[in-house]
Amino acid sequence: MRNPNPHIMPLIKKRTLELLMERNPEQIGMRDIAKACGVTATSIYHYYKDKDKLFQEIALESLEQLNNQISLAAKKGKSIKAQIINAISCFRDWCFENPRLSLLVMQGIKSDEQATPEVMEQYYVCNRTGEALLKTAVQQKLAKSDNPRLDVGILIFGLWGCIESVLLKKSDVEYWKNGKAYTDRYINLWVNSIFKS
Repeated sequence: MRNPNPHIMPLIKKRTLELLMERNPEQIGMRDIAKACGVTATSIYHYYKDKDKLFQEIALESLEQLNNQISLAAKKGKSIKAQIINAISCFRDWCFENPRLSLLVMQGIKSDEQATPEVMEQYYVCNRTGEALLKTAVQQKLAKSDNPRLDVGILIFGLWGCIESVLLKKSDVEYWKNGKAYTDRYINLWVNSIFKS
């Protein structure tokens, strides 16, 4: 068995992400990835059993990077409510600043249904950060939530629905270029339903 090359995996992920920025996952084969990396397809299979595993790793790394940005944005808030709003806004802004990547991560790259529970949790890293923030707000008696995990899940996937409708131009035309106003309304509805006045 060949020793793994520590430099090839980052190259494989980088080149694959470049391909994903141009084509849909189903339009990319292992040979395409190998060609982009300047290696043989056999070399790629040495590191990834199939393209779905590679795509999933890219999605999980993207979510981890997004979560780091969300955590940093939250820390800038002076109150827990401001931290939560900063975190939500960071998620929304990242999606609008990275439309192709956000569409891939949120809907284009399928989750690994055979993954261990630990790996599945990685798909929800941003949710868990939001959940921890909301639990803090509830503990401080500033917010009401009987189920912070559910409430944050509703927030993220509802907000994603608003974002997606703007990105795919399925919202009203007036919001195609002003998705922030469209999504601000959803964010405000959620925040006002959770935080006590």
